[in-house]
Amino acid sequence: MEQFKNSFVAAVYSVMEGRLSAHEILLERPKSQEMGDLAFPCFRAAKALGTNPAQLACQLAQSVVIPNAELAASGPYLNLKLGPANRAKTVLGHFLKKSGAETVNDDAQTILVEYSSPNIAKLFTIGHLRSTMIGHALARTNKYLGKRVQRLNHIGDWGTQFGTLLAAYKRWAETDNPKLEKDFQWAGEVPEKRRTPLFRLFQLYVRFHHEEEKNEDMRDEARAWFKRLEKGDQEARRLWAWFREVSLVEFQRIYDRLGVSFDSLDGESFFEDKMAATIEALENSGLLEEGEGGARIIRLEDVGVQTPCIVLKGDGASIYATRDLAAASYRKSRYNFDKCVYVVGSDQVLHFQQVFAALGKLDTWFLGRMLHTPFGMVKLPEGKMSTRKGNVIFLEDVLDEAVNRVLAIIEEKNPDLANKHDVAEMLGIGAVVFFDAMNDRVKPITFTWDRVIALDGDTGPYVQYAHARICSVLRKAGGGWIEQVRPTCGVSAETAIIPFAEADLPEDMDGLAEPAAQSLLFELAGLHDAICAVQRENMATALARHLVAIARAFSGFYTNCPILWEENTALVRGARLSLCVATARALRQGLWLMGIKAPEEM
Repeated sequence: MEQFKNSFVAAVYSVMEGRLSAHEILLERPKSQEMGDLAFPCFRAAKALGTNPAQLACQLAQSVVIPNAELAASGPYLNLKLGPANRAKTVLGHFLKKSGAETVNDDAQTILVEYSSPNIAKLFTIGHLRSTMIGHALARTNKYLGKRVQRLNHIGDWGTQFGTLLAAYKRWAETDNPKLEKDFQWAGEVPEKRRTPLFRLFQLYVRFHHEEEKNEDMRDEARAWFKRLEKGDQEARRLWAWFREVSLVEFQRIYDRLGVSFDSLDGESFFEDKMAATIEALENSGLLEEGEGGARIIRLEDVGVQTPCIVLKGDGASIYATRDLAAASYRKSRYNFDKCVYVVGSDQVLHFQQVFAALGKLDTWFLGRMLHTPFGMVKLPEGKMSTRKGNVIFLEDVLDEAVNRVLAIIEEKNPDLANKHDVAEMLGIGAVVFFDAMNDRVKPITFTWDRVIALDGDTGPYVQYAHARICSVLRKAGGGWIEQVRPTCGVSAETAIIPFAEADLPEDMDGLAEPAAQSLLFELAGLHDAICAVQRENMATALARHLVAIARAFSGFYTNCPILWEENTALVRGARLSLCVATARALRQGLWLMGIKAPEEM
């Protein structure tokens, strides 16, 4: 469709004889096939020309000519519509061409995406899924669209909470048994898979916060341990290093299961020795002032943020903002980035407003480069989840439950399916990840088991099933058709474009003239716009919803346009099989960008 977009813009620009700039000729995708394949909304152009949008659309409809396309005015819109054969040739030509990892241009933008960022010594909850998979989709999509991408996992491994954990550990853990091999039953029976050092640390953390409500002196004890950690106390550092080590092992196990990877795991502690230079720069710039209780602060009222940014607490201890300021300065020198995207929950909106404003005052280079991508939190029906209180839903439990439900269905309906455990893993994780993506990023989600791991309706398994059904048709067709939807080499996290071999365009498009086939072609043509929306909106919702639309359109095509029907001519059969290949490639690529695998059998 790109060739028609370029022709459309050029033709309108020519007719306007330079009275409009190219950036004022912005095209949209119509909401329905009946309206056309491309639309030029005339509002902005009409305002620039001092005329009525509908009148401008009529004027252009009479003047603009584009070969092999029809143009018609519809109110304030000028719509371009392709004939059935042209639409089929254009769309199939895009999806059947050779694809693969492309060389990034030297002038490509460098995008940093910071996501997931769990705190060590805590297990992943369902809430961690949002940052992890939103960021994962953003990283893959930006890479797909030609950006240089650095995937950053800013591990939470520093701060006062580790004073809490150290105090808890010293109070109750078996300090002479560093592997924590003994069960710790104060919280009740512990399932076998939970008998890990990391879960023991989680229990200790919850217990400390529960008991400090009755004994406020314990808070001073926690602060004292963090001070010892910051000052390099040998025992504090030894235990902290062990907390981090066992945490990263468990984190990696979950990341491997989700197919998520990173280019950097530099946590907050990495920037501990870099904070002094940042604080000195703030001092030399005259930005640091003394605030309440002796804290060192940056006032931000002059740049629209009413709450000052605290850089150092009254006792000289650092906080999140200190480390984020140091991290941003380090990343400037390390990556010279064009944009840094922080995928962090909406409860941190003020924090990032303060940090970004402070960075802009320190160095104008940061202005316009820093972006917080907030997301609504996952809540339980009874309210917000809280690690401190222990009322959380562990992510691994959700993944296990989803996989087990899928496996039960497979055992009932297709017990002879090869690799059924692997397929259940793909579908179960696909259901959980797709559910999150279908929800608007900025809105909170209330966790209920049936909604999160639903296997029917507008779900991941519905889209995955469409892909598997296409693969079944292609296998039955023989002749190497199934090979055309398989990558030409292994797909890793290092690439965002699934490599497919060049496939021949069908000789004749007559088999794709039916309305159901044209509807599917129309939805396929919109995939690129949906992918671009991920980059523009910083969430995968538009892509998830468009994949559902493609799967629905394929269902209509499959029902109304027999593919392997013996009475089909060879040309009709070939054209419809080519459309199947294009659809499978589109679904596979779209799911991949979201971090979801596409099984060939279900």
